[in-house]
Amino acid sequence: MKTILKIAATTIALVLMLIADIPLLPVQLVPEAHAVLGVRRRTAVVVGATVHAADSAQMAQSQQQAAAAQQQAAASQQQAAAAQQQATAAKQDAAAAKQQAAAAPPAPPAAAAGTLLPLGTVVSALPAGCVSTPVGGVEYYYCGGNFYRAVFQGNTLVYVTAQPK
Repeated sequence: MKTILKIAATTIALVLMLIADIPLLPVQLVPEAHAVLGVRRRTAVVVGATVHAADSAQMAQSQQQAAAAQQQAAASQQQAAAAQQQATAAKQDAAAAKQQAAAAPPAPPAAAAGTLLPLGTVVSALPAGCVSTPVGGVEYYYCGGNFYRAVFQGNTLVYVTAQPK
């Protein structure tokens, strides 16, 4: 019922404006309204908003600014995703290098000088400058170009040249 009353009141107001030429609603004509009405009056009812050239220029400028802001946001998201991928790749590379280092037997130091002894040679004491090197859960000592492994002969601790496994 209320809707019908609103429609009737609006229709009456429109008819009065057109017939009596009383500008109840100050609205500027849009060129399309002139073409539709075919009149030379200064007022007309246009459904929607009144469009001015300045308003449309401002609207276009604000739309351009919004589009530029969206492009900047998209670019920053792409940069963040690329940085995250690089960080993930670096972590994976570091993990792979760590696994390779753990799996490979240690390389002898290049500066080691000395006489290479045949495998199985027994010595009672290690030469000076030996470096402890665990390989596969077994402790080896590297010195002078040879790897030694600690063993007992009876109650005596001796070192035997060996090849790390």
